Amino acid sequence: MGPMTASANQFGPTRHSNPILHAAGLAICLATLFADRPAAAQDFRFSAEAAYAFWLDKPQSDHFTPGFATAFRPGITLGRFVTLQASWSMLHTRDNLGYRVNGSAHSIMGGARFRPFVALQPDMKELGGLFIDGNAGYVRTGDEDRFGFDAGLGYNFQITPWFALGPVVRYGQIVQPDHVDGIDPNDAQFITAGVNVTFGTTRKAPAELVCPEAPECQDEAAEVIPVGDASEPVAQALPPRDRDSDGLLDADDRCPTQAGGAATFGCPTDPCTGAPLLVLVQFPHDSARMPLPRDDDPQTMDPVLDAVAGAIAQDPSCRVCVMGHASEEGPVEYNLDLSEQRAESVSAYMAARGLADRKMPTIGMGAACQLDPEASREMNRRVSFIRLPEGGSCPATCPE
Repeated sequence: MGPMTASANQFGPTRHSNPILHAAGLAICLATLFADRPAAAQDFRFSAEAAYAFWLDKPQSDHFTPGFATAFRPGITLGRFVTLQASWSMLHTRDNLGYRVNGSAHSIMGGARFRPFVALQPDMKELGGLFIDGNAGYVRTGDEDRFGFDAGLGYNFQITPWFALGPVVRYGQIVQPDHVDGIDPNDAQFITAGVNVTFGTTRKAPAELVCPEAPECQDEAAEVIPVGDASEPVAQALPPRDRDSDGLLDADDRCPTQAGGAATFGCPTDPCTGAPLLVLVQFPHDSARMPLPRDDDPQTMDPVLDAVAGAIAQDPSCRVCVMGHASEEGPVEYNLDLSEQRAESVSAYMAARGLADRKMPTIGMGAACQLDPEASREMNRRVSFIRLPEGGSCPATCPE
């Protein structure tokens, strides 16, 4: 589509630009943008482009300089691969060598955008990746109504869950009617290269069920509840657990299967009942040093040891063996010595609080009595208490 003479209609002279066309195109885009969304499986998209434009063929390339193009395209997705879109665009180029008029075109079109590789991307990257689109429809150039189409190739980088941008290249063509006196029959062909920005909604990843690692949890099924009108259920996390019903949740309970008080972190404190009593003293690696009691360190085990010492003191007939333990690192003999030192450290701590040494013989078990070697080495740097029979001595085997 080319200019004919200076007095005839040129390719989109700016002086003949129709403001009604601008208003109509923007109204269509805004109406689509704010319209109610269709059924649940469909998502809204809105893209915009700003690009550099230049002509591919004569006579347009002789009469007009390169210029710029803008476009606005609201759309509705049909699955992950296809988006149906409306399009309003404007192309503007200035006159060249005193041609006296500028070239401009305004279009209202419909089309579709395809994302061929979306199946390789996660759901939360719904706006990014390679896309190909095409549009066709009405074009206004000056005082003439014409048919046009364009095709684009671009790639978006997703910046946030609702925003993506990237480069885009587009080919456009405005069809010129043939066999019209005084009008050049060549179609106007142009290329634009610029930036595409896309806004929209994306599907959220399904909620994950977080379950404690305890074996009891593995057999419990998550409750599935529907959300609104959606057909996809989501998993509801299990409520916090308190297996020993001592008022302290398992996440904060140092002894989740044995009832105890809050002051002793959920651990029992009376080894004189006959059952072996485990206390997780937080010994550092390769050390028998007791943790210092500090107000800002709620993990210190000193309140537990204080309560154990008090329980032993209240029963004159109660004698307990303080059994020290070590994790599996290091030589066997070294671990035996280290575990004995840990037992003696705990015994000395409790003796400093008034408990007689004769009521607390000690023994080191080394790494022979692992609680759970696969879970945590810290769990095995501990002491345990077991009541001794009258005249009995510390056992040489692991307590049950």
